[in-house]
Order: sequence, then structure tokens, then C-alpha cells
Amino acid sequence: MQYLQYLNVSSSSLLTSVSANPSSNFLPGYSIALNFHIMATEHRKGYRCDLILEPSQYSTVPPPTEEGKAKVSVKLQPEVFNPFILSPLPEQTIRDVLVDWVRNKPLLSPTAARGMVITGITHEVAYCYRLETFTEHRSVCLRFEPQCKTSKAPVSPKPAGEVQEPQPWKVPVTPAKMFHNQVLNYRLIHTDRVTGCSYCQEHKWVMCKACCASTRVRCPVCHGRGRGTKKPCRECKGEKMVPCMSCMSLGRVCCEMCVGNGQLCYFKELRVDYHCHLDRYLLGVPGGIPEERISHAIGEILHNGLGQKVCPISTFSVEEVNAASQRMVRSSHSSWPQCRIIQQRHLLRAVPVTQVQYRWKDTSGSVFIFGVDHSIYWPDYPERRIRLCCPWL
Repeated sequence: MQYLQYLNVSSSSLLTSVSANPSSNFLPGYSIALNFHIMATEHRKGYRCDLILEPSQYSTVPPPTEEGKAKVSVKLQPEVFNPFILSPLPEQTIRDVLVDWVRNKPLLSPTAARGMVITGITHEVAYCYRLETFTEHRSVCLRFEPQCKTSKAPVSPKPAGEVQEPQPWKVPVTPAKMFHNQVLNYRLIHTDRVTGCSYCQEHKWVMCKACCASTRVRCPVCHGRGRGTKKPCRECKGEKMVPCMSCMSLGRVCCEMCVGNGQLCYFKELRVDYHCHLDRYLLGVPGGIPEERISHAIGEILHNGLGQKVCPISTFSVEEVNAASQRMVRSSHSSWPQCRIIQQRHLLRAVPVTQVQYRWKDTSGSVFIFGVDHSIYWPDYPERRIRLCCPWL
């Protein structure tokens, strides 16, 4: 929100107040229209320090060329993959796992899990490749605060030309935790600049918007009619106007910009955004089970790597995984040109998936057992204790 919008002042209200009160002594010595023009042009450049700004209100600072092009990790040794052997589940183990799963479901009856006929078992392996890229984005904006004697950041006594302003990418900033989204704000040193408040022209007060500097407002009881039902209004005594309580009949109030100090201190604020970009690739997921279940399943870790820019997998036994890793890593190096890549990590997991076909009474279907912890996906369980017309049962 720009500060001019924060004030909610319009030019029409200012010009109306001047035409309605030509003899008013509000802000003598300069034109109201000229003051509004100066206020509009000056305060568009900065934002008040107590406002919460959107990321789009900051100006992006591209990283330096040498930092934007991070070095790719060089393979000093061949890739090592942990061995994985798919162990088929026996029929009795499958039945025990399904019965234990149904016992934790109070609305499901274990009768179907115990008495169903298993007609087929299929064992497969799903590969899940995960690439995480932790990036840093820096942007700045101009903000201001009232210049008070108790200011936390005093202005440097040296002229602006003698003190060099720090470069945004030279400011040392460290994330609180790697691979977690976070935003940090810093006030840049040697950027303070004190100027007179252009909203009140250093008079420390502005026109009261409630009465437009006339010191009187319409009576809130009779709404300016001067009379009630039969008698004169008890509030305004028939005068239709009452003293303005917003300004205590002074016609002016303390300036909201400088808080009555007459001066503003402009400074630059640095915003540092840390963001973790996640990309996944799944291979071998059987139809009938959501891919989201496989991507969050617990599997065997085959390979993992960490570096400023990781090298893609190239020697795995499955060529589809090698091609996907090379494509994703290559794309991540150029997907965020306005950011600096701090670190990358990738992980390859093997998730065992067992698909069981069954028949119970006149119903046939399939159930999936996946992961090393034997998670169950059985959306169409055939036997329920309570039959309700609810979509989540």
C-alpha cells in the first residue's frame, strides 16, 4: 500500500475546503493545491516503516554474475547406489497386515479382511526422485519514519557522498535453517536521509479532515436539520452545527507522517527471501493408487547428494531415472535468474508396492500395500459396520 493511499486523502476534499472557507487561516503562506502535488510526488517514493509490504512493492536486485553462476559439483568418485532387493510378501503376511489395518478403523468390519479370497498378487518397485533447490532473493525499498530524538538508528554525521552505501548482495545474511522458507528484513546502514515533511511542509500539523478546517461539523443528532420531532435539537440548539471533536475545534490535527516533528528520516530496507523449490519424478507407480501416496511413502534410500549445485544421476540401472535427473538438474540451474542458488540436494528412493486382487461375496477389487512400513490404500473396502450416505466413508 502506498503511503498516499494509506492516508485516504483526496484532492477534491482539499479543494472543496478551500472554496468553502476562503477566509480560513489554515496553512498560510502557500497554496493548498501545490501542497497536495508535492505530497503526492514525494510520498510515492517511500513507504511508512510500520506498514507490512507485499513482495511486489520491493525492487529486485539481481545477484552478481559470479554469484549467480554457482559452480557445479564435480564428481570426484563414481556414484554409489545402495543395493535394494524386492522381497515378495507372503499371503499370510498380507492378510495379517490388512486385518491390523481394519482394526484401527472403527467404521469398518474385519470380516471382509479375514474371509476374502485373494485371487492375485503383483509386486512392483516405484522409484521416487526428489530434487530440492534452496535459493536466495534480495530486494530493497525506500521507507521512512518520523525523525525523533530517540531514533534507534541515528543519521551518520558525514555527508552522503563520503559514506559509501552498502551493496545489497554484500550484506552478510545467513538463513536460520537450510531448506526452509523464510523472510528476513534488514535496515541498511549509511542510507538514512533526513528531509522536511512534505505532507505538512514542516508545520507539524495538517488540516482536520472531519471539519475541513472549519472547526464545526454537522450535528450527529439531528443530521443538520436543527430540530427534532417537535422541539429544537438538544445537541446543537437549533444551529445545525456543533464543534468538531476530532480537532477540538482547532481546525487542524497533528501530522500523521512526522508525528508532529516536522521531519522524516528516509532509509533503505533490505528484504531477503529464502525459498526451497521442490521437484519430483515418479516411475513405476501402478494405476489405481494416487502418486501423492507414493511420493510421501517410506522407502529405501538408494542415493543422495548435497552441494551448491549437484551433479545429476547418470549411472543408475534405470535409464528413465537418469534422464529425469539430468533434465531436472539442468532446468534448475536457469529457472530462477533473479535468485542465487545456495545449496541443492537430491534423493532417490525405492518404494515397494504390492497390489492384491481379491473377491468377497459378489464384490471384487484390489488393495495396495506400499512402503517399508506396509501402508495401506484401500478406498473401496467392501464391508462397513454403519452404512451412511457420507462421501468420506
